[in-house]
Amino acid sequence: MAWIDDTKAHDADQIPDGFQDGHVRLTIAIPTINRAYCIRRAIDSALAQTANNIEVLVSNNGATDETRSILDSYSDPRLRVFHRETTISSADHANFVIDQVRGELFVGLSDDDYLEPQFAERVLALFDRHPDMSFCYTRCWVQVGDAALPSPAGPELEDALSLFQGYFTGRRHLFWCATATRIADIRRLGGLPRQTNLGDLYVWGALAFNGPVGCVGELLSHYTYLAGDNLSTGIPPCAWANEIFEIIEQILSRFDPARVPAPVRSELRVAMHRFLARTTANQFALVAARGSGKLMLWRALCQCGHYLAAEPFLCISRVMAALVLPAWLLKILLIRFVVRHSRWTRPSHGRSSHTE
Repeated sequence: MAWIDDTKAHDADQIPDGFQDGHVRLTIAIPTINRAYCIRRAIDSALAQTANNIEVLVSNNGATDETRSILDSYSDPRLRVFHRETTISSADHANFVIDQVRGELFVGLSDDDYLEPQFAERVLALFDRHPDMSFCYTRCWVQVGDAALPSPAGPELEDALSLFQGYFTGRRHLFWCATATRIADIRRLGGLPRQTNLGDLYVWGALAFNGPVGCVGELLSHYTYLAGDNLSTGIPPCAWANEIFEIIEQILSRFDPARVPAPVRSELRVAMHRFLARTTANQFALVAARGSGKLMLWRALCQCGHYLAAEPFLCISRVMAALVLPAWLLKILLIRFVVRHSRWTRPSHGRSSHTE
């Protein structure tokens, strides 16, 4: 079935200042399915932006709950709504959303995430100061259970090598809901490959080489982690590991050997494979906490356990917990571990994160 554009017509006097000429600088796109319990928070945060020249695009991927009636209750002229009666894959849905964007810049906001009112204003100001940026991100509050953990920040501008050195060693953390990219650049990539699960890392890995990457040092977005229905926590461990491996190999291949010495590339490769090992072990625990069968996890360990070799001592406890513990206990332990030991609880740039 084709998409139904449920965008409503509005009188000119209803349109905010800076929006009348139809020029949209930033599109905040919210794909959603069966998240009636939180979609209003995401939309309200997008519409509360202090910048005027934005649009909010919400795409309902065949929800069967109260999502449609919630979306139909809005009448803001900046809001565009699409409905679909049947559900398509997350990658196909993302590509549909990308095709509909009217803004110069694009932010993908998950339906369980939300923004601070100054997000768009600060991002647009950074692009105005540095028009050669490839993309930019803001710091982000990571919501884990009842805790809110602040992500680390990078410098206002850095090149691809610096970004990835920081990202794969835990000194940077980027979130899709806190990242603004030029929509033209994403379209030049051809959108997301059909089987893509980790679209954010795929996009960053490609676009970071187009110019410097910017960072707004304020905490302007909120990312919900370890929610029971997060799509990312349901990705099978081997699919997760294989995709990350392909992306990091593509990133490494982009560095010019004449500009980046072999020892530097070798050090980055080691950091990337340690990151791959840690996140693969985490994915075993995450899917187990969602109730995946132990036999499936054992088979996955046989198929992609070799990715864990870069961090064997760290990974073994996480994987064994996934293979042995019941889902309810594992989820409790995961939340406690993240709150106490994650990179987001560590000091950033000399400031204690607990004071923020």
